[in-house]
Amino acid sequence: MNLKAIFNVVGILLILLSGILLVPLAISLFYADPALPDHPTPLNAFLTSCISSGVTGLLLWRLLPSGIEKLREREGFVIVGVAWITITFFGALPFYLTGVCPEFVDAYFESMSGFTTTGASILTHIDAVPHGILFWRNMMQWLGGMGIIILSLAIFPALGIGSFQLFKAEIPGGATVERMKPRLAETAKVLWKTYLVLTLAEIALLKVGGMGLFDAVCHTFSTVATGGFSPHQASVGHFNNLYFETVIILFMFLGGMNFALHYHLIQGNLKVVFQNPEFRFYVTMIVIAVAVTTLGLAYANGDTLEHAFRRAAFNVVSINSTTGYATDDFNLWPDYLRILMVIIMMVGGCSGSTSGSFKIIRVIILFKVILRELQKLIHPRSVVSIKVGQKPLPPDYVMNVVALSGLFLGLTGVGFIALAFMGVDLTTAFSASIACLFNIGPGMGNVGPAADYAGLPEGGKWILILWMLMGRLEVFGILLLFLPMTWRK
Repeated sequence: MNLKAIFNVVGILLILLSGILLVPLAISLFYADPALPDHPTPLNAFLTSCISSGVTGLLLWRLLPSGIEKLREREGFVIVGVAWITITFFGALPFYLTGVCPEFVDAYFESMSGFTTTGASILTHIDAVPHGILFWRNMMQWLGGMGIIILSLAIFPALGIGSFQLFKAEIPGGATVERMKPRLAETAKVLWKTYLVLTLAEIALLKVGGMGLFDAVCHTFSTVATGGFSPHQASVGHFNNLYFETVIILFMFLGGMNFALHYHLIQGNLKVVFQNPEFRFYVTMIVIAVAVTTLGLAYANGDTLEHAFRRAAFNVVSINSTTGYATDDFNLWPDYLRILMVIIMMVGGCSGSTSGSFKIIRVIILFKVILRELQKLIHPRSVVSIKVGQKPLPPDYVMNVVALSGLFLGLTGVGFIALAFMGVDLTTAFSASIACLFNIGPGMGNVGPAADYAGLPEGGKWILILWMLMGRLEVFGILLLFLPMTWRK
């Protein structure tokens, strides 16, 4: 294990982070956010965080030799895991130093939730939080949606030498994401350019509709990243505006699409998009879930179909794309609709998107594996390959999907039992484990859309922090850090 090369790359990423921290620093300067009693101002907190991240990064980069061109598979995964843990630490400093999160575990929880685009929050009075902190928590989600390492590959092409391991380890569903350009750095640039276009388009549409610039930018950051943080306690429900909800629905849907399909859309390859089996499953699932939820809400609450459809469309797309915005407390919905929400939140969006969860492509593969096993019961000697879109999948990839599904379910159970052991009620424990591992945010019970994670025990918060990280990096990359064979020569 080339530890020097690993921390050299981490140093470069911390230098990049220190530059990014100048943006919320400028926001704090503009709004002149006051300090909480016995704490530095947000401006000074961001300045301290910026300097700390920059100095640490410079020391690691200058004192340790590179070796990125000799990276092996396991070192790529270790770099991504260590980088995310370290970046989250420095990202948590503004929350802790300003006193917005007096306990460091809460600051780290909020930072991890931001960078992993989970959207679970421990903040109880969001509207009273300083502008700079609010902007930073939304910007963290925007950075984490596409990935700060993917950003570094686009900005520092030299880092792209031999670093496909980094790309594959960080981007959700990275192993299935196609290279849109021969060179990895060019692919990273295409992804980020597409991401920027979506970001600017949503900001413009929200601003045209009358939303203030600060709110428009913050909500856009969380929407295209399918993160779910809002600068308001009531989330998007704060505005009670049909136009805003419609724009956000559109961009949550686009955020849940594979970004390779965005590239094909821009190129005019509509046939490729609409023939993609994962995209068709994604659309079908949303349409069915919205229809069922609309009818269920109209029947249960006596709503008009129009109002029920509005509530259903926003919350279903939000949960399916794992954004986690809410205009309704679905804790109050009928039980069968709450179960439906849990199912679609566990499925999630498309691979190669900013959404969390298991990913639709893997659900499709699992269905095909089940059908293959049923077919082999009837024809034991038959050899049936798993195909998606008429393309046969390598057996190793199919086995990876089966193993990952077992890990997701197993870790959900472990988290549920651990939280219940700490005294958390069963509904809250189960949904919190799912919501954090699958990077969704709001759950059921005491962590529902109208609640927060502040009341959980400290040990439970650390478990959920780990769950958020494992969910974002899809388990295997983090488990490798705990295996002795990873560190052997």
